[in-house]
Amino acid sequence: MANTSNSETNKEPEAEALKPVANDSAGIKTNETNANHHPTPQIEKKQHRSIYRPSHKATFVGLSVVVAILAINAIVLEFLLNNTNTNNKAPINKGVSISPAVLSKLGVNSSQIGNANEQLTVDPKALFNSGLTVAGNVKIGGALHINSAFSASAANLNQLQASNSTINNLNVNGNSTESNLSIRGKLAVQGPSTFQNTLTVGQILSVDNNAAIANNLSIGGELTANTIAASNLILSGTFVFGSHIQTNGLPPSVGPGSTALGSNGNVTISGNDASGTLTINIGTGATNGILARVAFHSPYTSMPRIVITPVGIGANFYLTGISVNGFSVAVTDGGSGLPPGGYSINYIVEQ
Repeated sequence: MANTSNSETNKEPEAEALKPVANDSAGIKTNETNANHHPTPQIEKKQHRSIYRPSHKATFVGLSVVVAILAINAIVLEFLLNNTNTNNKAPINKGVSISPAVLSKLGVNSSQIGNANEQLTVDPKALFNSGLTVAGNVKIGGALHINSAFSASAANLNQLQASNSTINNLNVNGNSTESNLSIRGKLAVQGPSTFQNTLTVGQILSVDNNAAIANNLSIGGELTANTIAASNLILSGTFVFGSHIQTNGLPPSVGPGSTALGSNGNVTISGNDASGTLTINIGTGATNGILARVAFHSPYTSMPRIVITPVGIGANFYLTGISVNGFSVAVTDGGSGLPPGGYSINYIVEQ
């Protein structure tokens, strides 16, 4: 019953059909039923049109529908805006994107853009018509091409590849490998230098200090030296001396021979293993025999060849006891030895 009453209450009133009525001048309606009687005047009541008032439930449903439509419109609008921003947004690497209007100011003022914690990413090519000063470090991921001169107070390069470079002062602390190195000026090497292959010098090689060569030294042309000190000097061809031959070395030892020196006689030696002089003092009662026994300071590797020359005396001196370790000088002068006095005998030894 309640539902029926609510439906009737919510039903809109039907339109009322208007009928003509007979009105008198006073506006009083005459009742047809009482036509024969005295008419009873009746004042006609105006019928008011009823006003429609929806229920609370209908109001809540209507508001819910409106709110739902507004929410759908907001979601669709946000999706369209996000899609438009995504298409127009340039990809950045967690950095700061600077608009063209701000980038145009880089060449006309010195305004600071961003801070130290931000990253400036420039995707297109950048052209700086004037100088570029970078206060901090610069890291270049790709190749660096410089059309003009490269100037740096200090450069630390893991690998340098240059086709044509001019370096006024090069300080290499570690190892350096060059395929072809051409030096027009002076090359000063303070530490030891090792040449593992052939060293070719087109002009004069000047060595101010000592030169130590551990292996063979082959000289195709002329060797000019003020002094050559060698433990062993091997010459396969002719050895031509343009001046004096001077031997050097420690002197050998010498000892007296037999009774050929006589009473109170003695012998001394000066020189070295290659050449020298024996000084002999003959005492009284000398006889023929060995005057001196010479022992080399350094033995020869094979039997040497020895030549002796007496100085100022025509006695018969001869060699005996020749070996790699030394030799002896003897005398024979008729039936007796040398007369008392001093004598000198030069010797030359060659192997």
